[in-house]
Amino acid sequence: MTSLVLSALLILGIVALAYLRHGQGGGVWAGFPFDGDLVFAGLYISWILAEAQIAGRDVATEGKKTLDFGTCQFYALGQAGTFLTALWFPSLWMGPHATHAAGILLFLGGCFYRLWAIQTLGRFYSHRVRMAAHHEILDSGPYRFVRHPAYAGMVASNAGLSLFFFNWVTLTVFLAVLVPGIVLRILVEERMLFGIAGYSDFARTRKRLIPATW
Repeated sequence: MTSLVLSALLILGIVALAYLRHGQGGGVWAGFPFDGDLVFAGLYISWILAEAQIAGRDVATEGKKTLDFGTCQFYALGQAGTFLTALWFPSLWMGPHATHAAGILLFLGGCFYRLWAIQTLGRFYSHRVRMAAHHEILDSGPYRFVRHPAYAGMVASNAGLSLFFFNWVTLTVFLAVLVPGIVLRILVEERMLFGIAGYSDFARTRKRLIPATW
């Protein structure tokens, strides 16, 4: 199943659940001028569409050998599960709350950081683990700080989502499925990256996701 199909299915799921909750009056900020579910759904779908070009480019790798080892599907499952459970299960804080503002800011910050990383890599970025022709090691932009800023952005954005829609099921999916999926993905990806000239030196000077931590 291609990244485009997975993205389309996630968008359909988000739209369906957001409007279902809106119709039942059980969403965040229900009764206020702006429905929090629909606002966040719109932001999330805009993020998916911003990466649609990459998903379309990855179609060209279908049927070709990649080094994903199933991590793409596991990662996608964690991402989809985090938002879909957020829309399905009741949120702890329904009315406008400080955690909502913090959640949106963390989500947007994570999205922009991830898109900055993707733009910096350019043609070398892919949703699949693969060796691109004439692969180069880049240390500009967010790659000055960590080795995998795109994944760091994914963690931050979904942490913000989990905070905004806070419920225990979503938090569990985020921590038990998405975060381990990203960690596993990084470990698999680095098996390929350490085969590229200069990556070992690059890796010695910065951590994977969090500066001075891991």
